[in-house]
Formats: sequence, C-alpha cells, structure tokens
Amino acid sequence: MKKLVVLLLILVVSVTACKRKNVRGDLKNRRDMLEASNWKLINITGNGGMTSLPPCQQDNYYEFIPGSSGKYHEGAINCLDSLGTGNAPTYTPFLWQMTGDLRYIYFMDYGGDPDARFQWEILNMTFDKLDVRQRVVENGIDVRLDMTFVAISK
Repeated sequence: MKKLVVLLLILVVSVTACKRKNVRGDLKNRRDMLEASNWKLINITGNGGMTSLPPCQQDNYYEFIPGSSGKYHEGAINCLDSLGTGNAPTYTPFLWQMTGDLRYIYFMDYGGDPDARFQWEILNMTFDKLDVRQRVVENGIDVRLDMTFVAISK
C-alpha cells in the first residue's frame, strides 16, 4: 500500500511539474478569435505609464485575414495622408503568423517592407478583448508597450 501511495505521489508531482505555463484565454481558438473580428486599440501604456494616441490613430483597426494576410485600416483621419490630399492609402498591408504554442503573433512585411517586422506577446485573449505586449527600442531605450484591443464587427 505504501508503494502505491508513493507511486501516486510521484505521478502527481510529475504531472504538475510538466504542466504548461498557464496562459489566459482559450489557446485552441486563438486564430479563430483573431480572424472573427477587427481589433481596435483602446488603451496603451509605455513602460507602465499611460500613453495617448494621436487623433489620426484613434479610430484605426487591425484586420487579420484567414491565410495570414492582414490590413491596418486608417480611420476617418488618415495618418498616411500628411499632405491632406485625400490620395493616401486607406490601409497598410502586412503578413501575420502565430507561433505553434499560440502565444505570439508575428507581423512581417509590414507596409510591404520585408525588413518591417515585429511581434506581439499575447497576455490575454477572448473573442471580445485582446491584451498584448510589444517590445521596441526608441532612441536606444527599451520600451515595453502593453496594449488592449477590443473586437469590433467586420
């Protein structure tokens, strides 16, 4: 009997020790969640401090298209139309992929530039809300951007 208890204890410890890191959100549906809606940024912090968006970005949104292409859509005030001509593109194209463990979203060829790449670490994800972290270097300083997006209809 003692051997059985010890064996069960070892089994329980082994199973819990090998458990994957708990990630909020339903991992198996993350691609579906991303593609089901468009995603609008509602909150951003830089290194823990609140950051504001320029007016031209406040109504922009991401569209993740099945097959790994996507568009960053400009809203009513187009950030790409700095001259005010009305002839600027209405979106920026990109390619995207998720890692095999569905914890990161990789952006590639952003704006058609093969060198324009970045990644988002998914902190939490549901069909309604997406929390991500992006690390960037600005003027030689490492910056951690935490962003919250909400789902908007397609």
